[in-house]
Amino acid sequence: MGDDANRSAFIELQGRLIEATGKLKQVQNQMRAKEGEKKRAYLTLEELRQLPDDTNTYKSIGSGLFWSRSRS
Repeated sequence: MGDDANRSAFIELQGRLIEATGKLKQVQNQMRAKEGEKKRAYLTLEELRQLPDDTNTYKSIGSGLFWSRSRS
């Protein structure tokens, strides 16, 4: 009787561990993706800072590109 209770508790805990591990991996992948986005944004900003203020730039909004006088 005690073994059955331990076995079912173990199986439940094992399932919860597998679920938590999956969620952890998902969050880690999201963090890696956000770090890549952050790095690309930083590099883009550094390139834009080197341009004169009167330089015409384009900003992507969705799938379109729009001309902008300001770089902000």
